[in-house]
Amino acid sequence: MADLDRIVATEEANGWFLDRTHFDAMHPVIVQTVCRATLEARRTAHAMLVADGVRFGNPRERFDAAGGTMTSDVERALHTQRMRIALERAMQGDDCPFWVKPQRGYDGRQSDRNRITLNLETGGLVYMRYAAERFTVGVGPSIRLLAGYTFGHVAVLAGAEFSGGPMLKEDDGSRFVLNYFPVVPVVVRFRDGNWIYTIESGVVSLLQGDNTSLSFGVRAGFGIGLVALRTRFFIPWAGIATFAEHYFHGTRPATEFLRGGLRIGIIYDP
Repeated sequence: MADLDRIVATEEANGWFLDRTHFDAMHPVIVQTVCRATLEARRTAHAMLVADGVRFGNPRERFDAAGGTMTSDVERALHTQRMRIALERAMQGDDCPFWVKPQRGYDGRQSDRNRITLNLETGGLVYMRYAAERFTVGVGPSIRLLAGYTFGHVAVLAGAEFSGGPMLKEDDGSRFVLNYFPVVPVVVRFRDGNWIYTIESGVVSLLQGDNTSLSFGVRAGFGIGLVALRTRFFIPWAGIATFAEHYFHGTRPATEFLRGGLRIGIIYDP
């Protein structure tokens, strides 16, 4: 059911017009999930969608009753109907390869739930620094590798991150200094359909091109992103994230960083 919901929602996001072309486009992806589900699971899912169709109503009738307006009730009824038709089309044929066997308790192909995964993430960050009553800005790339386990719709991840880049010197705006940020992040990721939401913490450190002594601190962050459909062993996603970091007083004054920007990730789920 979760796979059907994701696949149909992704196709709808591309702009749904001619039913036949969209059902044909989704069919190979849906079959990959249906073939791995038991006959009992397929029938149960179909019965649930039939019941939801009765509960949400006929989309055309809902549309007429709303005075020809595409309301949220109409969209929900239409989405449920499309899920049911897509499942029926997948169940009618005999498209399953002989080497793919149904699995009892199959968790779906379009998510990473109840599995161990590796996650590679990269992106560009803009960051702002405040220390000793002075403010400055910089930019730079970021990359990290995380491993974790997904409990249902919640994933817990940890790993290593490295980012860096030039930042204007706070005492001379015509010059810059290179900043490097080794980080050990801990990430909690929540999945809601095609959306993911993350909160994170971690131990952060800072060294600079003109001062290689390490400063240590802590991070709090938040992110949001959209997940694409699986391609073989990879589930790609893209979004934005922001982090607030506090570095403790040591070889440098206590420092505050606010960093944020684009995040692009790949979830490796063999």
